[in-house]
Amino acid sequence: MAILDLVNWADVRQHYDVRVGVSNTLMGLYKQNAVEQFAKLALGFPENEDGNYSAAEHRLGPKILCPDYNRNAEQNVFNLAGEFISLTDARRVPNLIAKANLKYLKIGVGSEISCMVNPEVCWVANTRTIWTHLVIMHNDSIQKADEHLKLYREADGTSEMEYQAWEAIHAELRVALTRIAEDGQATAKRKNVVPGNITYIWADAIASAMYEKYHG
Repeated sequence: MAILDLVNWADVRQHYDVRVGVSNTLMGLYKQNAVEQFAKLALGFPENEDGNYSAAEHRLGPKILCPDYNRNAEQNVFNLAGEFISLTDARRVPNLIAKANLKYLKIGVGSEISCMVNPEVCWVANTRTIWTHLVIMHNDSIQKADEHLKLYREADGTSEMEYQAWEAIHAELRVALTRIAEDGQATAKRKNVVPGNITYIWADAIASAMYEKYHG
């Protein structure tokens, strides 16, 4: 992956450390049963954007917690996270999100929550990770990846067909992000940066850095 050589690996490491901190904070809040604080961090509220970039980018947190759209939303987000925590197979994440039936909480936002509360098992399927996967799939072609990404960005995931497309790409990312993390570890070491050891948070940090480089 020659494109990885263009990434600022010190920034990747810093991003990784921030996200590990978010993950630890979320788990602390979960154990304390701090439902409101947990939900706002998990949904990337303005003061907590590092908690969920997918939600923060589109200002979805306040919409998800708005009682006009979702009743008992904070508790339901907390309960959904509890289901993520118990997972040993992250392929169940899209189905759990669908069952929760929270308006505006689709696979992008939900998978990010899953990764933050169970990072050894669950991965992020959002614009950044999908785009990074597509860049590599298209042999480092930014243009082709951008075109392909439109299929996901222009779909809001509300129809059954759109949701199935997101569910399929979520499944594909398990292998793709593992490979990105492994290659990123080797590249970081060459750049004299200590790589992260939590695979899916490390892959997410790499994807964020790559996406920001070309779309920041």
